[in-house]
Amino acid sequence: MGSVELSKAETAPTFMYAMPLGSDRIFFEETSLVARPALSFMECKERCMTRLEHLGITVIDVEEEEYCYIPMGGPLPAKDQRVVGYGGAAAMVHPSTGYTLCRTMMGAGSAARAIREELKDRSGWNPDRAAARAYDAIWSPSNIAQRNFAVFGGEYLMGQDIVGLRGFFGGFFKLPLAMWGGFLAGWPGLPYNENHEGWWSRLVFGITFVSKLPPSVAFDMLGSIIAYSITEGVPLPQSVTPFFGMPAGYEYKEKHMAVGDVAAKAEARKMIEDSKVEEIVPVDFEESRVLVG
Repeated sequence: MGSVELSKAETAPTFMYAMPLGSDRIFFEETSLVARPALSFMECKERCMTRLEHLGITVIDVEEEEYCYIPMGGPLPAKDQRVVGYGGAAAMVHPSTGYTLCRTMMGAGSAARAIREELKDRSGWNPDRAAARAYDAIWSPSNIAQRNFAVFGGEYLMGQDIVGLRGFFGGFFKLPLAMWGGFLAGWPGLPYNENHEGWWSRLVFGITFVSKLPPSVAFDMLGSIIAYSITEGVPLPQSVTPFFGMPAGYEYKEKHMAVGDVAAKAEARKMIEDSKVEEIVPVDFEESRVLVG
């Protein structure tokens, strides 16, 4: 590996998954954990082949190639829309790990129940309220606070070189299984998530985690926490203290400017329905006047 390739690998490190599929077939995947901008597919492919060559593994045949791009972090769904996204479309991807499937499956029940309850109300059906209730089931204030904590983790990882990442994961996996497993799960109902659902449990996790890190990485993380809190505001402090309340959820709020006066509309509709007037008022278009301004 030349000096240019080595420098790129150190500043934007990748790692490899390996999964045997039989005695002579193996699935290899070169992966960039998280990056902004994303590492190119070609860069990952070239690193994969270089790593295999370095390990003395001869590729006889390539049966299939997979290209996977997982958006992580980013904004939550807009609060003023009727279209209910789900899974990746609702930002349910873990912002530090990219895990999605189990989180999506675990959240499906609460979202479906919220939609079902709204559909049962035939007389007062309100699509805006239905969408808000579905999103609130997915992104409750508690879930948003937990996500905000993980978003910082993803942001921190993006700023690390190979030395920082090794120190980070070395300390991470020194934690008890219940702590690091709960962080990787990151959704109510998944194993060990109770260790991350409240601000106190997240604070304990953070303090314990920092104590397991190499000194240089620990000081860097503490500096990043301060800088992130200054630039991004309350989301991170809100996730680990009781002093800033809970994040705003997706509770439905009637939008008078968008829907107008509902009571007046309902009254007019009822008066039209109850009206006894059946004669059609004729309109003479030939004698009508059109004003053009």
